[in-house]
Amino acid sequence: MIRLQLLILFFCITFVSGVAKDKVNMGLWDYKWMNTVKKSIQKGDKAYSLALYDLIKRADVALTEGPFSVTFKNLVPPSGSKNDYMSMGPYWWPDPTKTDGLPYIRRDGEVNPERDRLDSPQLGKFINNVCYLALGWFFTENSAYLNKAIDLLTVWFINPQTKMNPHLKYGQSIPGITDGRFIGIIDGKSFVVLLDAISLLESSGKMQKDDVNEIKKWFDEYFVWLTESDFGKQEENYHNNHSVAFDLQSSGIAYFLGKKEFVKKKIGEMRKRRIDPMIEGDGSQPEELIRTRAFGYSVGNLENFMDCGIIGKKAGVNIFNYANLKGGSIQKALDFLMQYIGNKDKWEHEQITSWESVERNLGYQVRKAATLYKDKKYKQTWVNDFSESQEKEWRSLVIPMK
Repeated sequence: MIRLQLLILFFCITFVSGVAKDKVNMGLWDYKWMNTVKKSIQKGDKAYSLALYDLIKRADVALTEGPFSVTFKNLVPPSGSKNDYMSMGPYWWPDPTKTDGLPYIRRDGEVNPERDRLDSPQLGKFINNVCYLALGWFFTENSAYLNKAIDLLTVWFINPQTKMNPHLKYGQSIPGITDGRFIGIIDGKSFVVLLDAISLLESSGKMQKDDVNEIKKWFDEYFVWLTESDFGKQEENYHNNHSVAFDLQSSGIAYFLGKKEFVKKKIGEMRKRRIDPMIEGDGSQPEELIRTRAFGYSVGNLENFMDCGIIGKKAGVNIFNYANLKGGSIQKALDFLMQYIGNKDKWEHEQITSWESVERNLGYQVRKAATLYKDKKYKQTWVNDFSESQEKEWRSLVIPMK
């Protein structure tokens, strides 16, 4: 506790007395809320001290890690270029009846650790660390965080020897079956939050203009591949969480690139293309309930819907107030899942992995709902079931509670 108090005191004293930019365009993070939190911390308010401490611990670790690059893997993609991203379908395992294990067979919900030999772990670590460092810089104005984040971005997006090529042709490959699948596009969903971190870092004025332009060029090229390739079109037309994740990824990138009309159209279409077929009148999501991680997939797709809606509102489209003819809506999907908070024994579907981690994620969707909807039950549920533990986590610094 003494260490925490000293840490907060140090940051209060060493904040640079610069004026924060009035607006930074971010799809998911709430810049206005972040500034409110930062000012409170500067004034010595301890309400966010534990969340800041959590963030700083993560940012300090990130200072010691990386860089990350798709070129660091030992295997070479079918193209012959290590600059191409490559991952393996998580639920595919060697066939024990075959001497060479090929072709692999599917065991839904059971992750094969072989996938860690390829690029998805590096991509995840890269994105997480850039986010921790960008936020660490914003809240403390420690330039070490800023410089490290810029270095990581340079390796992944700019340096010709180490940069990732802007496509996911070899995502979620299956040994003995295919070099890549359209559903591998979901590997890029976290690009959306990374773009918020990039926008925040750009606001520092310390990123070279040419580097910023190069990163935006990369995402422009990736956006074209995402929305025009056969893989992209198949993912967009899929029948479950993958298509919603596609909407989130494509709209998040479009928002970053200033393509507001694309965002309006894509999010607006979700009423008929996603909410109508995917959410029942009671709020259940049948395509997610058939999985062996039914609770996890239901909460994950709810998060996709809510994040799409948040980006849509910033572009002038509101899907939070839409209900289909069955009565299904994003709010109903949330209410359906909330009844199982602390009641996992009442869940009638499969959930073969951790319940608690999924419930924590559901807590953040409840926190979002407390701002998005007028119903006071969401704030009350957050306070009663989640605030004590989760307000100690860094996400409370970027997700508003009003």
